[in-house]
Amino acid sequence: MKKVLVLAALLFLIVITTSCQKPEEVTLSKYFQAMKAKDRDTMAAMAAEPFAVEFKSWKLVSSEPPVYEDSALPKMMEDLAAAKKKKDDQILLVKDKKDALDLKRTELGEARGGRAKAEIQKAIAALEVEAETETANYKRDQANFTQMKGQVENEKKMISLSTNIDQNQELLAGKAVTTKCVVKIDGAGGEKEYVFTLRKYELINPVTNKVSSNRYIILKIQPREEAEAAQ
Repeated sequence: MKKVLVLAALLFLIVITTSCQKPEEVTLSKYFQAMKAKDRDTMAAMAAEPFAVEFKSWKLVSSEPPVYEDSALPKMMEDLAAAKKKKDDQILLVKDKKDALDLKRTELGEARGGRAKAEIQKAIAALEVEAETETANYKRDQANFTQMKGQVENEKKMISLSTNIDQNQELLAGKAVTTKCVVKIDGAGGEKEYVFTLRKYELINPVTNKVSSNRYIILKIQPREEAEAAQ
């Protein structure tokens, strides 16, 4: 009976302590628990780029007020579709230039007379420059599309980690809430401060018209000096 009462008291204490914590503190506490236990699966479910160090203790030094912005995913999806169209249109332009170049080369092989050949060779040289330029433009557009696609996939991953919503996320209206926390970690090399950037997604459930359940996840972890230098 005594053991039951002790366990009940401990559980009550944990509940009270957790309920008094800010949402970002809850996330940080769980992350450091997972780090201490070397639970990489839990860490990967809480952070975009899991970070781990050997540490004795950690302390939340400060946290910034949360910043609310419209969820970026719908606009990112629109931009990705536009980038894909631009890339697809550009490859057609490259094909047209190469087809025109092949045609001129065929004409050169059939031409008679030095003057006619000289004119065709001049046209070929110009088309070669145009084809190279449009090919370079296509490679640029392809690289841009690939980069944007990666950003969209990462944003979807972050939304999924925060909300457990993993389908049709771009169709949901809502807010992205971002905050930054300075955390002091006492590790093998002594105490060092890090900036944790956290975000949660407050998306509206279209059926209930209420905000879906969510939690803060960790977008980035940086040494404080690095984070301040990047500002």
